[in-house]
Amino acid sequence: MPHDVDIAVVGGGIVGAATARALGTHAGDHVLLEQFELGHARGSSHGTSRIFRLNYPDERFVRLAQAADTAWRELEDERGVRVIDRIGALDLGPEATETGRALAACGVQHQTMTATEVMARWPLRLDADESAVFQADGGLTHAAAAHTALVDSAREAGIEVRDRTPVRSLVLGRRSVKLELDRGTLSARAVVVAAGAWASAFLTPVGVELPVVPTRETVVYLDAGEAGAVPPVIDYARLPAQGEGGISRVGQAAYALGAPGVGLKAGLHHSGPVSEPDVDDEPDQAIVEWVSRWARSRYKGVGEMIRAETCLYTNSADETFVLERHGRIVVGSACSGHGFKFAPVVGRTLAALAREAAG
Repeated sequence: MPHDVDIAVVGGGIVGAATARALGTHAGDHVLLEQFELGHARGSSHGTSRIFRLNYPDERFVRLAQAADTAWRELEDERGVRVIDRIGALDLGPEATETGRALAACGVQHQTMTATEVMARWPLRLDADESAVFQADGGLTHAAAAHTALVDSAREAGIEVRDRTPVRSLVLGRRSVKLELDRGTLSARAVVVAAGAWASAFLTPVGVELPVVPTRETVVYLDAGEAGAVPPVIDYARLPAQGEGGISRVGQAAYALGAPGVGLKAGLHHSGPVSEPDVDDEPDQAIVEWVSRWARSRYKGVGEMIRAETCLYTNSADETFVLERHGRIVVGSACSGHGFKFAPVVGRTLAALAREAAG
């Protein structure tokens, strides 16, 4: 039965789960609501793995990643599970120079490597004049394990977690927000909307405009061979030409990382079309073919494609995050295709805003 709560978190992906966990450290009656089953594959938080990295050309994100690294380690200690395999992270291409500069400015140890040094250490192929930046604290985040750890921690702290509970609309009141559910209503002193690509549907009717655009990105899984043990790679050097093979958006970088139990996970960052979240589009075959060729050109021993799938990015214009309070509603849109790693820190920020909103 619906019941009144202090704070309701709408959206049970990685950001919503982190927010619920952060609320669990404070008094009150709080609930996490997810429209689908927990861990579903329709949004931005599912899959085998994510890249964890301090490697950014922007010092703001380096410092945020440092804080997130500490927070993930705290969660690992609390739950007694390993969430991140810290095998390092590797950037290739000219943009890696800016990454090195930002890391140095933030006091992060890293190594600039020649092509010869990279190829001697890992089964990768680089041109002779290419260089790379390696940072040892990066690695591979086990996405499902990370999400489960956050949800379990929230539950143990007393947070009610309800999946398969869609919120149809929000109705603003003087001292509360009413959430219209399929069966009944729920009244909360404050609401955190962390619903990813679905967030605008809740927010626009209550006068909150969220400046984000959802895109549907293609992800490819390949037989890894030795490549599964290579640190996650972000490759700024090799990108498709405009229109190559029918590709409409050339993206910002190619990337690959191990997908435990599957193989190598690879993609072309920010190459997908604008998409509605409830439209179940198929993977873009032009991207599948290009990414497969790229992976075989960069990695030794990569075999056939195993499968391809899609995921949603919820993109702001400059890839920064929208973390805002509008009266009793708090908005958390922290994605743009790189937000997963920051979830514990973002969750704390949203929880603090929600406590203020609940008054």
